[in-house]
Amino acid sequence: MSTAAAAPPTAPGGGRPAGRRGVVVAGAALVAVLVVAGALAWVLTRPEVLRPEDFGAVGDGRADDTAALQEAMDALRPGQQLRLADGATYATSDVLVLAVDDVEVRGRAELVATDEERSSFRVESDDVVLRDLVLSTPGTTRRWSSEDQQRLLLRGTSGVEVHDVTVRGSAAAGVFVAGGSTGFLLDGVRVEDTRADGVHITQGSSDGRVVDASTQDTGDDGVAVVSYAQDGAPSRDVRIESPVVRGSAARGVSVVGGEDVVITDVDVAGTGAAGVYVATEGDPYFTTSTSDVVVDGGQVVDANTDADIDHGAVLLFDGSDEADLTAVEVRDLAVRGTRSTASRQVGVIGDQPVTGVELVDLRLEGGPADLLSAPAAEGLVVRGWTLDGDDVDPTSG
Repeated sequence: MSTAAAAPPTAPGGGRPAGRRGVVVAGAALVAVLVVAGALAWVLTRPEVLRPEDFGAVGDGRADDTAALQEAMDALRPGQQLRLADGATYATSDVLVLAVDDVEVRGRAELVATDEERSSFRVESDDVVLRDLVLSTPGTTRRWSSEDQQRLLLRGTSGVEVHDVTVRGSAAAGVFVAGGSTGFLLDGVRVEDTRADGVHITQGSSDGRVVDASTQDTGDDGVAVVSYAQDGAPSRDVRIESPVVRGSAARGVSVVGGEDVVITDVDVAGTGAAGVYVATEGDPYFTTSTSDVVVDGGQVVDANTDADIDHGAVLLFDGSDEADLTAVEVRDLAVRGTRSTASRQVGVIGDQPVTGVELVDLRLEGGPADLLSAPAAEGLVVRGWTLDGDDVDPTSG
């Protein structure tokens, strides 16, 4: 009998038998499915929340948790959160740097800097959220000025949000926004006991909002927008809403170099210098020009308590031969209790003409007899002033 009919069927073209090829294809498909399933499982099981304790942090306020916190922040991936343990106190002896985009660090915990010279928490990434933290530097001994001492530093960031963060003690500023940071939001930030400003916005930072910030016992200004000529572009397009300043060795709210800054509903009390200060400054600071600044609504109480500083309650000052002060509006402001021995309640002073100034609806109580001194103002608009409840024309005397 012939055996040809019993030969196994072949694949088209005379290749491997169809049965073996089917097994190979099926096997490859199974491997692909397993690979995809494994990748999916990794994605689904990847922790969305990391904790410092997983990296060795103790959180008792005595152990040095610097390395653990830095390792935990470095391990974050976009979309993840670092959750600090509620009630924990993490002691840190060096600068911390957050450099991963699109992450959140939160927790009702305190980070205590034990070395004032290396005390900064530095954010250098975009779309970051910080929430509910306390950053402290107890017992500072002097005023420092480098980035390593700014307690919370936003450096060249975009889209960073800071919610309900408290700074207790800083060897420099409490919150320092720098390096051209843009699109920032400081919401409910509380700052106290700093060697420098409470909140300091500088180095061309722009398109930001400061909402419901409060400062207390600051070594310099409460909330400040500052632009130095050496930094290039001025800080601009900043909105400061409902700032509260209680106790400042210098000014309450200030714009010293900057463009398009709006400050609304101020609540300033107990400042060594002016409660509201809008200016340009020359040697040794050399700021940029200042223009399009609006201060709208609120109150300034007990301003200019330091007799060695003669500002009054509100001071617009052009102190630079190379920069201009233009287009400033101060309106709907209650002023009371200004140091009576100050030269004036409100001043427009300068080394060159100050143009485009409007001082509207100011309500004064007590304070110096000289309500307004404006020798530098050109085209000044003044209306709607009262003194102790009575209408008054501050330009008549």
